[in-house]
Amino acid sequence: KFFNGQSAVLSGIPVVLKNHDYEGFVRTGYTDDSGWVYFDSLLNGYYIASVGVDYPFDNALDTSRVTGQLGFYVHDEVPVLDTLIVRVSGNPGLKINEIYYMGPPNKIFYFYDQFIELYNASSETIYLDGMIVCRMGHCIIGADNVTYIFQFPGEPVTGREYPVEPGEFVVLAQDAMNHVIVQGNDTLVNSIDLSNADWEFVNSQDYADSDNPDVPNLDNIKVGHRGDFMIALGTDVVLIADGRDVDYTDGIDMETIIDVVEYSSSSTHIKDITEELDAGWAGVGAIKYSGQSIERIAPGFDTDNSTIDFIILDSPTPGYHHE
Repeated sequence: KFFNGQSAVLSGIPVVLKNHDYEGFVRTGYTDDSGWVYFDSLLNGYYIASVGVDYPFDNALDTSRVTGQLGFYVHDEVPVLDTLIVRVSGNPGLKINEIYYMGPPNKIFYFYDQFIELYNASSETIYLDGMIVCRMGHCIIGADNVTYIFQFPGEPVTGREYPVEPGEFVVLAQDAMNHVIVQGNDTLVNSIDLSNADWEFVNSQDYADSDNPDVPNLDNIKVGHRGDFMIALGTDVVLIADGRDVDYTDGIDMETIIDVVEYSSSSTHIKDITEELDAGWAGVGAIKYSGQSIERIAPGFDTDNSTIDFIILDSPTPGYHHE
């Protein structure tokens, strides 16, 4: 089954099954003509079934990367029946197009000019209603460790209040203000003006959080979280999902996930999100407080491998793409 809820039979797909409790216990099976794969004589324990294959949907010369992952327990030979949700890389849709997180050149450790830019890479209008933007911690299976979760207003999936037209960029600002001049005597001449951002992250549980009244809000929905949507200057994971699943305590359902980007300045980084969601990471070599940003090599370009998909820019480009 595909992550967007559509169903299709994928025959001849290799499925790798690993026992998380017994290192070295690995089985590989292939889906039959009905899309089923069967494993028997399994040891008790926690298993992860994963798929990662180039699949010819239309013809053998035109393949797309199909990935997915599923975790489940086996106990006392009780039969387990489940559906593995898969994603198709490069599909058109809403993409995380740019992440500016490193902060401008400054000596006061200022990084509140962060933003996330979305892009509609499809040929149809997409609606942001009810969608969620998450910061993820280290995940063991799927997207099971949500650090922050902010939500657009409106009804997920069915809402039609907040359209994004094909080819349109959308800027989500940590703080929708002019960061070139900040309070006090410090002037950040190399920062950016986000006072006209499309959206602003606001935490209604934090009364001290700044709120531009002219910019609509994404609000925090995680109980007890008092901070803004601040992402790390070195390593982090940003995820967007359609909002059908907002029970963050057990992670975000794979079938609701729209896009994921992992980044790290370190070339020896140990991944925080599974390769089924992002096979690599962007931002290797990026420098804190440099004004640098990471952006896709072309608007919406997506192979589900951020190492390939993103480049480092010398300066951010909120609301447009680098030339």
